[in-house]
Amino acid sequence: MPSRFKIFKRPVKKARYLFDIAKFCRRITPIWNINYLTVFLRSVRLCDEGRFLPDEAFRLGLFRPNLSTDELSKYISRKKLTKIQESLNPVQWAPLLKDKSIFYRYCMTLDVPIPKLYAVFFKGVAGWSYSGSVLSNRNEWERFIDSQLPSEFVIKPVRSAYGRGVNIFSKTKDEFVDASARLYKAVDIYDTMLSSAEEDGILIQQRLKNHAELVRLSNTEFLQTVRIITFVDSDYKSNILHAHFKPIVGRHVVDTFLDGLTGNIEAPVSLADGILKLANQITSSGEGIKTIYKHPQTGVSFEGFKLPLWTEACKLVKETSLKFLPVRTIGWDVALTPNGPCIVEGNIWWDPPNQHRIMDVLKYDVSLSKGAAPQVKISR
Repeated sequence: MPSRFKIFKRPVKKARYLFDIAKFCRRITPIWNINYLTVFLRSVRLCDEGRFLPDEAFRLGLFRPNLSTDELSKYISRKKLTKIQESLNPVQWAPLLKDKSIFYRYCMTLDVPIPKLYAVFFKGVAGWSYSGSVLSNRNEWERFIDSQLPSEFVIKPVRSAYGRGVNIFSKTKDEFVDASARLYKAVDIYDTMLSSAEEDGILIQQRLKNHAELVRLSNTEFLQTVRIITFVDSDYKSNILHAHFKPIVGRHVVDTFLDGLTGNIEAPVSLADGILKLANQITSSGEGIKTIYKHPQTGVSFEGFKLPLWTEACKLVKETSLKFLPVRTIGWDVALTPNGPCIVEGNIWWDPPNQHRIMDVLKYDVSLSKGAAPQVKISR
């Protein structure tokens, strides 16, 4: 029965796939237009050969009929990039980076600067606090939240991605207020964690602040990070392949780009000096990448803006990447704070930075450096 179901499921999935491509192509060229069939067939071939999902290709503007082969080479699908990453990173090590409770504890052991970890909450089993105590029931957690947490802290799922489930709390006299101005008692925070923890767990950690220069650029109190992608070659040398800054626009609490769907934008960084280039944004119209010259809220120009602490941030990710071998390529999210750079996350399956149109160079750099895997050398 299961095998018959799979046989039936495949054509249904294929039909839905073709329908999605047809739907997106209609937004590029009207279905009654003489060129529609050409656009549709070209788009099907593009998705099949490049292993793009239809919505992924559409958002990048790849269904446009005037896109040249040279332009197309600057993009890569998530599926194809994952295959490259799997040839470099052992899948068995993925939990070290995907599970933030493991990631942060590992970083603490190796003295990697991260947001202070205050506690880890698990559903149905005792949790851990930074004081070393075991928190096993509602009363213990309520007392911990009320008396041992600082005036500000962050709560997020241990396996959160793209900022999902992240919330920020500030403590008043006897209550807590979150990022959307909702009021909580300590027991309410416990109940919130209990209802959302599922099997994975919840982190309670330090709230980091932006460096003053980043506040000047974006005028937001919420944390903005720079994504820095490292690659350790066969000579045991850590290389930075690409970096982009993720400024927050509007009232977003997190800086995640999420293929442009959040409204946030990204600005590529010159690796030599930490100076931003023109920023970009992916629209939902299928027109592709939109250039953004100035921050919409402040009017500060992106091009020429120098990130603070750039040299220190590069040194940090290069040194840290060697401590995570045999994982060879990682996308680091680094906070530039008044106290120096701090690693917020490490992504083993980092998303392709397609919006910067540099994947032809990035693929070339990685293919040149693959070689044999370097030996693991971890120094405290």
